[in-house]
Amino acid sequence: MKLRCLITTIALAMMTTSAYAQHGHAGDVEFGYDDISNPTGFEIEHDEFTSDGLLFYESEFEELDPFNPGDWSSDEPGFTTASAEGLLVNENDQIWLQAMDASSNSSFGVGYVNFYNPVTDSLEAVGRLGVLDNSASTSDLTLNGAGIESGENPQFIGLGDDEGDVHDHLIVDLLDDSTAAVGAYGVLFTLQSDFATADGTMDLTSDPFWVIWNYGMDEEDFDEFALPKYGAVEAVPEPATISMFAIGMAAIMMRRRRRA
Repeated sequence: MKLRCLITTIALAMMTTSAYAQHGHAGDVEFGYDDISNPTGFEIEHDEFTSDGLLFYESEFEELDPFNPGDWSSDEPGFTTASAEGLLVNENDQIWLQAMDASSNSSFGVGYVNFYNPVTDSLEAVGRLGVLDNSASTSDLTLNGAGIESGENPQFIGLGDDEGDVHDHLIVDLLDDSTAAVGAYGVLFTLQSDFATADGTMDLTSDPFWVIWNYGMDEEDFDEFALPKYGAVEAVPEPATISMFAIGMAAIMMRRRRRA
């Protein structure tokens, strides 16, 4: 009986962990300089890649404002340094988010706004998204499939504090809510920094990464059909998942041997 309970517990833990790895959202973009004293670029801590080597983050559009139903937007992922991972910036360095033309910077993208159309099962350069940043001096950015419709690119995320940390969220707004098509909306971004040096400033840029928002699709369809169109590949199981699987199989084999 105890062995049966153990096997059941292990199986449930494996199912939960596996489901999170395959269907859970990615969380914040954790970033920092490759060398805090003499940086040459960014490092981003993440483990989900497209088949052409770009990181991707999953999110979804929601009605964030309970007093404004029908207005769909997202404040995920957030952007944060991670001191525990050694990912920091320097004090007073400005961190920005730059939207990219995915048709020129990925093997799968078709424009600035890359819409997965579940009817045609393809990516299309259509749709309109607004990026609302944290600076009153920067005009919010409006993107459509073909390019930058209005506003300034890049958009300000935050300023490094006295410990080298940054943590903030931008709002990405699905425009034309009443007529926006159900599907998945993806934008290719890079992080940029104005890094202060003794003789001025130096611009640093990260590798491009995708943020892909689900709008109205079933979660399984989003994972199975939409994400692969951006080149997303299934996440590799976490080491903990593999270990639990091995323990579970060993327990089953022991039980079989006892019965033999």
